[in-house]
Amino acid sequence: MKKKISIVIGGSKGIGKSISNELKKRGDKVFILSRSVKNNKTNIKTDITQKEELKAKIFEKIKKNKIDNIIFSQRYRGPSEKELYNTDLFSIENLINLVDKKLNYRASIIFISSISNRTILDDQPLNYHIIRSSIEQMMKFYATKFLKKQIRFNCVLPSKIIKPTNKTFFYKNKRGKKIRELIEFVTPLKRMGTSNDVAKIIKFLTSNESEYITGQSFIVDGGLHLLSQESVINILKKNKKLF
Repeated sequence: MKKKISIVIGGSKGIGKSISNELKKRGDKVFILSRSVKNNKTNIKTDITQKEELKAKIFEKIKKNKIDNIIFSQRYRGPSEKELYNTDLFSIENLINLVDKKLNYRASIIFISSISNRTILDDQPLNYHIIRSSIEQMMKFYATKFLKKQIRFNCVLPSKIIKPTNKTFFYKNKRGKKIRELIEFVTPLKRMGTSNDVAKIIKFLTSNESEYITGQSFIVDGGLHLLSQESVINILKKNKKLF
């Protein structure tokens, strides 16, 4: 069986790295696009906001192959608001337009957004909420525009999760441990999510088992979004040691 060609944008760190590893374990040929990787047979060191450079490097790597999956997991963390919007939002449209004709029949495109589309996160600024909500709306738009090739578009909305980059904070740092314990106590599934949890749903959404799913958003938060404010308060009252 021919290997699936999967591209993970921002696949060198955090959630993106877990996704890349999960798809590699499945047997995909995974191409990682990132500013922070070294070029090799499958890593593509590039700035995804630069159209011509991006197109040249992608086509050089995948050659005559068709793309089966694209996962957008990029996140800009610099000081420039313009670069933030260009990297996290506008680059999605640019890349899809560049590889339109290289997408395989019934390809799967996944956007990583955030639970901030359903609630407000007090540790994130306004532009974060705007961008993440726009990404979800973009997913819905594209899900109706690629019907002829039956290409599927879906979105994943993680809550605050444990990643390799913040694991020390949540398990070793005194304040981080307290935050983790609070989240675990109020979450119906009684634990914080991890980047592997996100990677597993990506694995499903890029498989043949999900071939009838498109235009959907999947919350990955252990069921926490189901609880009302009153329910959370009542749960916390049962364990005053956490305060």
